[in-house]
Amino acid sequence: MTEHSSRELQQALSHCLGALQERASVAWRGREQEGLTSLVRVLDFVAVAPFLDLDAGMDRTTWESRMGSAMVLMGAAAGLRPFLSTVGDIPGGLPWGPSRTNAQQYAYSYLRECGELTFLRRMAGLERYGLATSQSLGPGRFRLETASSAPEQALQAALRARRGRDEGPAECVRTKAEWAGIHARMTRYVDTPNGWFIRYDNDWNLVAIYREEARRFGRRFLEAEALPDDAIVGDRTFGEWKQACDQALGRVLAHMDFARLLKRKNPSIDLGDVLTIFARKEDVRQVWEQAGVPAARISATMRALMLGADNLDDWDGAFETPTPFHVELGRDFVLLPLFGALTNPYFALFRHLRQFYRADWDRAVDRREDVFREDLARLFSGPRYLVPSRGFRLLRDNGSLLTDIDAIVVDRQYGAVALVQLKWHDIFGFSLTERESRRKNLAKANEWTARVADWVGERSSRDVLARLGIDEAASDRPPALFVLARYAARFAGDDGQDERACWLGWPEMQHAMEEDEVAADPLMRIPAQVMRHQRGFEAQATQDVTFEFPSLEVVLQMHVSSRPPADR
Repeated sequence: MTEHSSRELQQALSHCLGALQERASVAWRGREQEGLTSLVRVLDFVAVAPFLDLDAGMDRTTWESRMGSAMVLMGAAAGLRPFLSTVGDIPGGLPWGPSRTNAQQYAYSYLRECGELTFLRRMAGLERYGLATSQSLGPGRFRLETASSAPEQALQAALRARRGRDEGPAECVRTKAEWAGIHARMTRYVDTPNGWFIRYDNDWNLVAIYREEARRFGRRFLEAEALPDDAIVGDRTFGEWKQACDQALGRVLAHMDFARLLKRKNPSIDLGDVLTIFARKEDVRQVWEQAGVPAARISATMRALMLGADNLDDWDGAFETPTPFHVELGRDFVLLPLFGALTNPYFALFRHLRQFYRADWDRAVDRREDVFREDLARLFSGPRYLVPSRGFRLLRDNGSLLTDIDAIVVDRQYGAVALVQLKWHDIFGFSLTERESRRKNLAKANEWTARVADWVGERSSRDVLARLGIDEAASDRPPALFVLARYAARFAGDDGQDERACWLGWPEMQHAMEEDEVAADPLMRIPAQVMRHQRGFEAQATQDVTFEFPSLEVVLQMHVSSRPPADR
């Protein structure tokens, strides 16, 4: 397990991926547009499958079978690269016809293999951060072992639990009977012009219905809250940027239902042929105009939501599935895929705005603390709790600034007090570089913890409130210290956090506040509850998964939780 074996494994994976891409290029040489279409059709089918219960009968008994679809989607950036690099300048018409079974089977296996190699490249990349170790077992054979990631698994479980509650029955704004009527009308609108493709009419009532569905669907994605809706980014507000995504997402959700209804109406239709459609770029511009986007903003909007050869590196380097609304297919044409919007309707926009409007983005980020404090006040609401609407400054005896307290929570029933450092960093997804950046930035809260703990000293909660000028009764107990991150607060392999504070993510605090165990004296009980939740993911069971490629075999040993707590 040496640095040499790590480099050797990375080189072997990169070489294997390059050879795989070259074989695909040769297989579709001279037919690159057809090849790109086949790949996007597979990505769309895989992305749509769980929404339409197309994967209900799939084998899920092994890790490999459960992760098959995820690997296909993870292989999108690497798999599309050879084709996007060649189709952009192709002029004229477009080859378009029903898919060929052997081509779609090849496309699926190619994308899955690209995904497995991308996944392993990311796993191998963990070694740089001390979270994995690799070992050469001989020519073309490697063993890779990853570290346990209990803190991050605990956060994801809290996120899923929170999302499940947010998407409860109250979110179902229409009854089954109402949807049956909507779908009956859509069934009358949809037909096939030639026995294998799709066409349909629409009406403004359906457009409004699916835009509403898009807004509801989009609320589950964290990027939707990245900035205040009224923050100016470029030529419009962040809310207006999101509205453009919601309009496109509404069309995606409607098209998915039209395709499903056509399949029901005409069972001979191959669903894979009608999920993915194409359009002329000029027609796409007109759709945006009809949707109310000013003409001066359309080019920027299309760039933000387009996948082409010029922005593929960003996705590939971060090990992310691209999330476009348009895929470059030639000088005059684009594909209108479903997989990007269904994976995350705001992620492409999020990356585009942060990259091209950095100054505006940073100014808007400065407003996050106020938003976070307001969210905290909603969680700890009156009359039992008090969360002042501003932060506080801690001063040294000589009057100089020691540090800031971003938020204070007072439990009037138990007299408990929490001093809170708020941290709201951008989402980092699968990117290891961005993960490390967030970890290092969050580690700076150690200095805050030390300064606040030293300042508190022997003071009671009552003394602290009096010193800060807050006229509230409090207990003789010392205040609790919280480092509260909007997302991840604890990272696998990081044991350098000052234990005088409780480090937790916002979803974990929300999750803990709904547990009966913390109802009495929650500010004092939340830290223990969060760590109890994490311990449910700390079992050190391991699982070996073998990946075989031409001239390369990798045995991945993962630490997996044997008893994850059930999401409520």
